[in-house]
Amino acid sequence: MTDDLKEELELFLEDMGDQLALMESTLLDISEVPLEEIDKEMINVLFRAMHTMKGNAGLFGYDIIIDFSHKAENILDLIRNDQMSLSEELLELFLHIKDHSKILVEICTQEIELEGVNKEEYDSLMFALDKHLLNQKQNKEPKQVISVKENEEYKKTLKYRIDISLKSQFFESGMDMVSILKYLSVIGSITSLKLIDDEIPLLKDISPKKAYVKFTIEYESDEERSEIQDAFEFVEEDIDLHIELCNKNENRLKNENKMDEEFRDFVINNNTEIQEKTEEKIQEKNEVQIQDTFKEEIEVKEKTSERKKVIANDVNTSLRVDSSKIDKIINQISEMVIANAKITQYAINSKNSEFEESVSIMSEMLEEIRDGVMNIRMVQVAESFSKYRRVVNDTAKKLGKDISFEIIGGETELDKTVIEKISDPLVHMLRNAMDHGIETKEIREAQGKNPKGSIILKAYPDAGSIVIQIIDDGAGIDKDLIYKKAIERNLIQKNAHLNEKEIYNLLFQPGFSTAKELTGLSGRGVGMDVVKKNITQLRGSVNIKSTLKKGTTVTIGLPLTLAIIDGFLVKVGNSKYIIPLSSIQECIEFTKYSKEQFSQNGYISLRKNVLPILDLIEHFNEEKVETKRENIVIVKHGTSSVGLKVDELFGEFQTVIKPLGPLFENIADISGGTILGNGEIALIFDVEKLIEHKISYEEV
Repeated sequence: MTDDLKEELELFLEDMGDQLALMESTLLDISEVPLEEIDKEMINVLFRAMHTMKGNAGLFGYDIIIDFSHKAENILDLIRNDQMSLSEELLELFLHIKDHSKILVEICTQEIELEGVNKEEYDSLMFALDKHLLNQKQNKEPKQVISVKENEEYKKTLKYRIDISLKSQFFESGMDMVSILKYLSVIGSITSLKLIDDEIPLLKDISPKKAYVKFTIEYESDEERSEIQDAFEFVEEDIDLHIELCNKNENRLKNENKMDEEFRDFVINNNTEIQEKTEEKIQEKNEVQIQDTFKEEIEVKEKTSERKKVIANDVNTSLRVDSSKIDKIINQISEMVIANAKITQYAINSKNSEFEESVSIMSEMLEEIRDGVMNIRMVQVAESFSKYRRVVNDTAKKLGKDISFEIIGGETELDKTVIEKISDPLVHMLRNAMDHGIETKEIREAQGKNPKGSIILKAYPDAGSIVIQIIDDGAGIDKDLIYKKAIERNLIQKNAHLNEKEIYNLLFQPGFSTAKELTGLSGRGVGMDVVKKNITQLRGSVNIKSTLKKGTTVTIGLPLTLAIIDGFLVKVGNSKYIIPLSSIQECIEFTKYSKEQFSQNGYISLRKNVLPILDLIEHFNEEKVETKRENIVIVKHGTSSVGLKVDELFGEFQTVIKPLGPLFENIADISGGTILGNGEIALIFDVEKLIEHKISYEEV
């Protein structure tokens, strides 16, 4: 496969993915409103998505996608023109069509055979489409038959002459004439094809990358001229196109052909002088025809150009970039940040003010570049969250439950890599909420609840991180049952004192389950431990809060990005640490009065508030050193604040997060490491874990 074709195929896959996602989202929107209240524009969106997929497939000659999409498109066309009613059955059918279209794209692009289960499903869906089309045809009213009879001339198959001139860049753009002809064959039939090669240059002047030929096609179809022209919308920039409807001129053409034959015989049988004059007249006639044709072509081009301008104005100026290229740039910037830290250290040691100023300017510019590139990776979570609507829709039907699904905070932005990696954990927890959380309609009614269960997927920023919550109004989690199961499995000792959070954390133990029976979805205790592991690997956290008969909230905390953060460098004993700047509220001096308070109860009074203090020297077992001034860095996560007692403050520091590796990945309260300007290693605090440790200790 050539690089050009590979690039075109990647664009094809991206666009097909976009159209399939749009199709699914629209179908789910339709399913949420009464059928009689459906906005017709929704049907138009589905039609355009299916039409685009058919056109894309036509460019690559993927016949099975073309045939499949064409039949689905016909049904959507009937629905949008009020010739067929949309039903629940059709909605379900189109969801299956969307799913199978994705499979067909994979089969075609990977060049594998359509066989086995996929072939059976393809045949089944094609049969269902044919059945609906046949039923619609049989259900037409008698008056429509009469109108057909009365308008017999109009209903005849339309005949066209299509002139196609390939522009020189046609092949360089990845286009294929055979695919276009195949696509035309779907909506009509080619009765004649003539190749015009009078513009092909001498062999020595031919470029294998350029196109030099024209085609004249005689074509029959039931479609209108505009529909035929739409067949070329994906190649219109690479061809000159003229389409002429021939039906209305049939009789005139027959008469002209007869006259031309008689005239030709007359010319051949007469003298040379008459023949020469006749040739002059024919030449004049041809010139007039050429001028008329050229005028029509200009009109077509002008209309096409106007349409392109309108489209160009409506299209968002976005650019597709391979994520691996962005990853490479971020890695390079990360190395630049480390190198810049070293240069900054040299500048400070040099005592050269001009050198320090230049380095400072360079650091500011690097920070702007860093932020700009990092923003490229940030995407709104709505794009990813929307696919979970289908998960909820299908699972609810499988369980026989009526469940509403709402997305809140879809505009919240998160690193695309993080979004991709939390996809499976979110799916698992949504299914858990539906299977174990939401009760059946009968149970909910008996408890005085709304018979329709509710699940909310919510996202919002919080102190430099992103919080994602799965909230259901179901049965809640029985803490006593978890406690008993944990004792039965020897996970805890009898009479062990556990707070609420520790009890819920038992759910993340491998194989732990409180389900009384197995289902096709859950109950085997497989998954929640993997959920916890996946989120922890992202330097995130997961917590559960629940109330019996009220519902459950699963809260996931995630870092905004996995690569570079703004940090604050501090010293504890003889070691240096980084505190994420987004978690810091303020820094204060650890005064004599504060020390007295701390020595008595581990708290200090700050502006009439009681603030717990965590002594990091003791916590990390660091060697105590004498300092002129001790400091308190006040950090916050969620609604909780804690003061971290440190020995020295160095200030802000651009921090490239480096993983610690399998040997050190389980160090308590540490999320990673970074390299300082002098080559030293500084560990990065996990602020949430530090706060959690202090608060849990105080509760005990």
